[in-house]
This record gives sequence, structure tokens and C-alpha cells, in this order.
Amino acid sequence: MKIITLLLFFSLLLFNNVQTMGCNSDLPKEIFKYWIHSYEEDTKEAKVFRPSHYKFPPARGRFGFEMKEDGEFIQYGIGPTDRPAKVSGHWKAEGKDKIIVYLENKDIPSYTINIILCAEDVLTVKK
Repeated sequence: MKIITLLLFFSLLLFNNVQTMGCNSDLPKEIFKYWIHSYEEDTKEAKVFRPSHYKFPPARGRFGFEMKEDGEFIQYGIGPTDRPAKVSGHWKAEGKDKIIVYLENKDIPSYTINIILCAEDVLTVKK
């Protein structure tokens, strides 16, 4: 009986933890796509991202990320051949304009994305 109770407790704890990762209706719905850094448009205060289908000028690789509504986060860095290097993780929203990113690669620390503007064709975040 104790084992069943412990299993039930840990199942509920795990389910609650999964529920808090992602799945926050306060975030703008436009955030859930693959964004690529448009560094040519950056300002002193902000980084600019565009959807992956945007016509970027030529570059030797670009940083990007994808957010999924189920809490999955995929970061695309610039790999050794200038192709995207993928790192998986999860995100957690804190309100309508703050996202905490947790990557599975523990060598890369968690970080925060502070949204300034999120529209269908542009995402602007604080540097």
C-alpha cells in the first residue's frame, strides 16, 4: 500500500511539473514558431528575430530558436559548418512577456527571454 501511495504521489508531482512547463495562455500566440535572429535590425536595447521563412540577407549562419505550445524549446546555434546546431530544452512562462529557457545541455545555463514586441512577422526581445 505504501508503494502505491508513493507511486501516486510521484506521478502527481511529475504531472504537475509538466503542466507548469509551457502551456501558458498569457503568452502571445505568435511566439509559437521558429524564430531566427535578424542581427542587422538590432538596436542598442533590443534583438530582433524574424520567422524562419523571412528573406534574410546572406550570412555565415544565424542563431535561432523554436517554441512549441507544449513547452518544448529548440535552440539553433551556429555550428562548425555554419549550419544550425540544435539543442533541445523546455520553456516556462512568467507572465505575458517573460520566458525562462532550460536547455538539456547542462553546459549551457538557463536564460530569460524578455519580450518587447511579438507580432506575426517580428519578435523583439531585450538584450
